[in-house]
Amino acid sequence: CPKTCNRNVIYFIFTYIKFIDIINLEFFKEVSMDQNILIVSEQDQVAYLPYFYNTVENIYINNTNTYTSIQEVIKDLYIVPLDSFKYAPIARFREALNLILHKDNGSIFKALDLGLELMFNYHLNPIVIAACRNLDELDIYLDCLAENELQDYKCFEIKFEVAPTINDFGVVGKNYLKKISY
Repeated sequence: CPKTCNRNVIYFIFTYIKFIDIINLEFFKEVSMDQNILIVSEQDQVAYLPYFYNTVENIYINNTNTYTSIQEVIKDLYIVPLDSFKYAPIARFREALNLILHKDNGSIFKALDLGLELMFNYHLNPIVIAACRNLDELDIYLDCLAENELQDYKCFEIKFEVAPTINDFGVVGKNYLKKISY
């Protein structure tokens, strides 16, 4: 609802207050439509990758034969099932290849080099590689990871939605993410 509510509020403002110019409308539209948060949802069993509205809109415009709406682009490219990251080393390798070949337009040799390098980086979650929009974002993340200062990573925010669990005593609590051994 936040995005829809934001758009409704903006529409209300521009419908009933005529002295606000169109430039401000475009500014508010851009601010409200970006999703710069990686959300790993255990409840939905999907990862919501970060995106910029302009990027999604360009993909939609350039692929009108493939996609019928912007929501379909987001669903297809930016919502990924967690099952695809089940085997972490293979997922890290695959996502590194995808990052270099499709997002960064690099060579196959560079992609294989990075894939093999990251495949055995057991501290790196493959979902983060999938969320990176370019190699620079991944490099910054790897630097923050090496320094153990992930709070300094500002390219996108990372949130985990954890499903509640019921323990042996029937008490509902939080199911804290277990450290995944890769």
